[in-house]
Amino acid sequence: MKLVYPVLWSRPGRKACQEQTANTAAALARGGADVTLLVPQGPDDPALDADGFRDWFQVKGDVKIFQRPSRWAGESAYRSRKWLLEVFADPALRDADLLYSRAPVMLGLGGKSPIPFVTDHYRPWPDDWPFVRPILRRTARMRRSLGFILHSAFTADSYARAGVPAEQLLVAHNGADADRMRDPLSKAEARAKLGLPLDWTIAVYAGRVNAQKGLDQILALADLRPETLFLLVGSEGDGPIEQAARSRPNVTVFPWQKPDAMPLFLWAADVTLIPASSQPLEQYGNCVLPMKSFAYLAAGRPILAPRAPDTAELLHHEANALLVTPGQPGEAAAALDRIFGDTNLAAHLSEGARVSADGLSWDARAAKIALFLRDRLATVNDRI
Repeated sequence: MKLVYPVLWSRPGRKACQEQTANTAAALARGGADVTLLVPQGPDDPALDADGFRDWFQVKGDVKIFQRPSRWAGESAYRSRKWLLEVFADPALRDADLLYSRAPVMLGLGGKSPIPFVTDHYRPWPDDWPFVRPILRRTARMRRSLGFILHSAFTADSYARAGVPAEQLLVAHNGADADRMRDPLSKAEARAKLGLPLDWTIAVYAGRVNAQKGLDQILALADLRPETLFLLVGSEGDGPIEQAARSRPNVTVFPWQKPDAMPLFLWAADVTLIPASSQPLEQYGNCVLPMKSFAYLAAGRPILAPRAPDTAELLHHEANALLVTPGQPGEAAAALDRIFGDTNLAAHLSEGARVSADGLSWDARAAKIALFLRDRLATVNDRI
């Protein structure tokens, strides 16, 4: 199976969407697919080859990289539409089986694709923007439409309610790098490597550090539990969260880490944190079943998270996590006390996390996607 995957960015970056693209593409290649990434290249953009791609994202897989001169790199609807129109005329598509894209504009532009196409996405667009429902139904009926690959059942349900046939919907959860997490260090070993204190309880948040991630709730939690050290790992500047953290002696901010460095911080933790906030999902819509969830599970540490409809399909109260009401730092503090004060509960949650992580790898995701694509290609090619 040969697929072409156009990306919207011209330079490798640190966004979760790029990390997801890189890991999915590399895993599909490891599984035997012929994967070509088409990358727009402006006059000031550096050259990017497959080795540079693998080095930046720290992935393994025989992914081909073709840069194409274009002025349309970017995630705006206008720019991505212009770029995809160039992609549709690209010679790389001539002998490809399908076009694989994360670009939301494919939901309306797919009819112009000269080959079968599939869209991989995470947002519940039909619920967020009801006006797109007829567009989705029309796209689903197109002769070359393979369907939609969604990162959660929460999102897939919104497409089903909009009228997309079940056979065109695949729930393919993101994952963790199984090799990277296979030989965990003890908390003491991880802390020694990071220069962290052995005698503190430590709570870790690992992800992008900005105000849209609900980190105000972690800062409020830190105020309630000054005897616990809170680590915020993933800073890319000096924004309001970093500034607020400086006034709290029990909060330490670490810069963005390369993927192979992140497990150390998770293994050093007594508990891993998903901010107990509803804002990332409900207000900003930029965090649906966050990718950190999979690394947290694979790390095998207790998880403290909010009750939320997206994470509910993976995180289960008192099985692999303690779940609390969003926006209630006092309740979160009490849950933290339970984890720190009950070694049996902490061990139970840790084991539950490890068990839940089984099958939630990038390779498992790719295998599921490849099977779906082969089945859908057979159906669509018969129709064409």
